[in-house]
Amino acid sequence: MLGFRCGRTMELRLALKRLEDRGLLEVIEERVSVEYEAAAYLKRWDGRKAVLLRRPVLRGGGDSTFQVAGNVATSRRAIQMLLGANNMREVRNGIRRALNNPIPPVEDEPEWVRMETDLESLPILRHYTGEPGPYMTASIVIFRDDNGSFSSSYHRMLPIGRDRLVLRAVEGRRLSRAVERCEEANRNLPVAVSIGSPVEVMIASAVPAESTDKMALAGGIAGEPVSLSPCPDVEAWAPSSSEIVICGEILAGERAPEGPFYEILGKDVVRQQPVLRVRGIYARSSAIYQAILPAGMEHQLLMGLPVEPLIEERVSEVADVVDVAMTPGGAGWIEVAISIRKRSQDQPTLAGLMAISAHKSLKRVIVVDEDVNVSDYVEVMRAVLQRAHIPEDFKSIPGIKGSSLDHSNLREVEMDGETRIIRLPQGKMIVDATIKGPRDLVEKPTNPYITSG
Repeated sequence: MLGFRCGRTMELRLALKRLEDRGLLEVIEERVSVEYEAAAYLKRWDGRKAVLLRRPVLRGGGDSTFQVAGNVATSRRAIQMLLGANNMREVRNGIRRALNNPIPPVEDEPEWVRMETDLESLPILRHYTGEPGPYMTASIVIFRDDNGSFSSSYHRMLPIGRDRLVLRAVEGRRLSRAVERCEEANRNLPVAVSIGSPVEVMIASAVPAESTDKMALAGGIAGEPVSLSPCPDVEAWAPSSSEIVICGEILAGERAPEGPFYEILGKDVVRQQPVLRVRGIYARSSAIYQAILPAGMEHQLLMGLPVEPLIEERVSEVADVVDVAMTPGGAGWIEVAISIRKRSQDQPTLAGLMAISAHKSLKRVIVVDEDVNVSDYVEVMRAVLQRAHIPEDFKSIPGIKGSSLDHSNLREVEMDGETRIIRLPQGKMIVDATIKGPRDLVEKPTNPYITSG
């Protein structure tokens, strides 16, 4: 079997039903404001349960025609269940299998219809007081390259009008490059924005494989083709079972301030970013608006979990990999722990270099022995302190660019009588936390009357 299961792709409303059946969904029946209050419910259940708000209240005080769902992928347990996997290794293997066996999408009739409405009628959440306004956070931008390949990726979006959004497009990545190409040709980029996407599209859109057809990857994850429907307003496509679809175009040469925004590693800065003009909003009957809590566990998992199979595949070229886990200390994005069956003393360093080549946002790679549970961060840190000798086993690699979310290299300096902020070159670190001395000195104690766990 190519995908995790055979059968229809799992649309959002079916995913919520599955979560509810397993006690992983909290349903809120009372009226809840989209101004901070809804985000507070997501925070309350962060890492534990999905949340469905039946009666969201818009900023003007009126009831929304949409329900709001959040925390859909807030735990590894929920992701495993939704994908039909028994453990995280199966999840990683399934994504790796889909990367090597993509299934192209097929065109079908949409389940969504045009709404005579604008952005102000969507229950877009305002999360934190330090942000300039409400943000769309589960918004997946889909466009088709000149070669016919579908790009699909998450982009936060700030409404700046009834039919205008400014979105964060990280420089050098696929969407940003496509915008630049269109601007060189003096034309707009047609896109679809899917909110409340099928689970397989949610996962595929988070995989940082730039050259991959993401809709074919989603099909590989599902084990069957994803159904896409064309947008009536622009030359773009969206999943036929998406809850809400915004059809529009990214305007050539137009920029607006975006940010600040609370990212997984702290407050992101204000930048001039591309502007999307909305040409039409479409929704299913009784549509569900999806939100992701910024800096919450779902945010971290959707960023980091799809990176794990890419790291595992690359590191497997030089070592026997036991397990891989993006760490909570690195907010699921800039630090990874890798356990290997070490065959030679140079393998941990080689493994670290391969991990960095697979995921360029990594700041630190920790390599441990097979007896260390990489999903237990305390155990990983204990291995670092117990098995890594600072002068020899902490290997610093200066001058290599890392994540744009990492602001640890910013410095306030006095220049010409005023305070200025400068950005120092970034770098990487590989920590060899494997055993290099007598093994019996670090072995774990055992007792025949005490079971592990």
